[in-house]
Amino acid sequence: MGKRGNASRYDYLYRRIRHDIAHGNILPDEKLPSKRALARNLGVSVITVEAAYAQLIAEGYVRAEERRGYFACELSPVARGGKRDGQRGGDHLRGIAASGSIPENAIRRPSPASAGLTQFPAVSPGRRLASPGASARMAEGVPAFASEGGPATPAPSSESAATALFPYQTWARVMRRTLAEESSATLAQAALGAGSPRLRRAIAAYLREYRGMDVPAERIVVAAGSQTLYQLIIQLLGRERAFAIESPGYPLLECMYDAQGARCASVPLAAGGIDVAALSESGASVAHVMPAHQFPTGVVMSAAHRRDLLNWSRTDAARAFSSEGPRGRFIIEDDYDAEFRMSGRPIAPLASVDVAGRVIYLNSFTKSLGAAFRIAYMALPEDLAAQFELKLGFYSNTVSPLEQLALARFIEQGHYERHVNRLRTHVKRLQDGLVGRVRESSLAQEVAFEGLDRGLYFSMCVRKGTQDRAVRALQAAGVQLAFLGRGPLAWSGAQSGESVFALNCESLNIEELVLP
Repeated sequence: MGKRGNASRYDYLYRRIRHDIAHGNILPDEKLPSKRALARNLGVSVITVEAAYAQLIAEGYVRAEERRGYFACELSPVARGGKRDGQRGGDHLRGIAASGSIPENAIRRPSPASAGLTQFPAVSPGRRLASPGASARMAEGVPAFASEGGPATPAPSSESAATALFPYQTWARVMRRTLAEESSATLAQAALGAGSPRLRRAIAAYLREYRGMDVPAERIVVAAGSQTLYQLIIQLLGRERAFAIESPGYPLLECMYDAQGARCASVPLAAGGIDVAALSESGASVAHVMPAHQFPTGVVMSAAHRRDLLNWSRTDAARAFSSEGPRGRFIIEDDYDAEFRMSGRPIAPLASVDVAGRVIYLNSFTKSLGAAFRIAYMALPEDLAAQFELKLGFYSNTVSPLEQLALARFIEQGHYERHVNRLRTHVKRLQDGLVGRVRESSLAQEVAFEGLDRGLYFSMCVRKGTQDRAVRALQAAGVQLAFLGRGPLAWSGAQSGESVFALNCESLNIEELVLP
């Protein structure tokens, strides 16, 4: 633990165990030391070990078995076939479990390169995720109800928490300073295709600090919202490809790809994330996924699924580029609400462990700053960044240069971090308040919640035969919810016949919430 540097004890311990499991130094199904044994031998508190184990469980590297302990999960071998580290760091952990003693170097520091929910109906490729009627109602802000008979998404609120809590006076001061101090040269640079170099540097620093991604600013592209980024990606990779999207998933994704002339393949979710076997059979060469917090189910992609998905993308990676442009398979990682995980550390992005350059990382400021800020960004692999400059660098940027430079200052001066922390606390208070009120009401025996504290959305299972009463009571109280399906479902713990709904309580007034 003495080599952890500035990292917290729990974070350092989590990273070292994760590294040993990912590299096979701790074998699949191998038992880990008990929390007390590991804490005693490392000289740390049980709470530290408990937090590290909890994060490893959340990411699917470790599973907990009641009355038996903690066990390493099985991961597929890395497709690129690189040599494993010869030192067996896992041997030290085995020693703790057997003898209760541990050397200082029990778990090795990760190298820079490595830095429950359960049957879903088969979905045929190309099937739409929502009916036109449901899409229209979504656009109008009307929640879909169970009688729709198909997946939908929670309706957008008229005023999100991000919009209500945004520090407008602080933004006004930053904007005034930007107008007074920025030169015509920096304004001109912000109009370039990839965006302002200053904003891209600020985003790169943020990703390095909070998402564990070491991405040079030159590989970041800024655009006016995620939809603009989707268009750029299609132009970059080619319209002749088939793009796989998760089902259930974000309905507008298919609309966007269709509008750009790209083919879509709907791929169902399995327990732990997208069904990689179905993905391989779909004919798609690009997979658009949300690993950290899948929308709208709330599923966190397990470590085993992440490894399988990365292996899928690495097929023919050596011949991924040619004079005509990029070839091979790619993953679009949509990290839309990464800032809002409310327990443990954020789930590590796929892009942070992508050594083959197959992952395109996307994120947006809309969820954190509000719908008025149509600013999003993507981090491209090195070869794709070069292709972007060559093929699409002629575009003018779609975000106002003033907004880009003001946002760069907003991030640099710590305003963005403080706002997100305040917003996360607010949303957690609303989630906890809603769940607490439900559990104290007459609905307590009729519903169960899944995916709490993972992000802005979570899910609710409603007991068979009580759906109408529970849903109408929550809707009458102002809770936004949408029907996702009936159990059993591969991605949910819902029992047979139980209905599953997605919930969003961003705009809920918890003080006025009244339930029967």
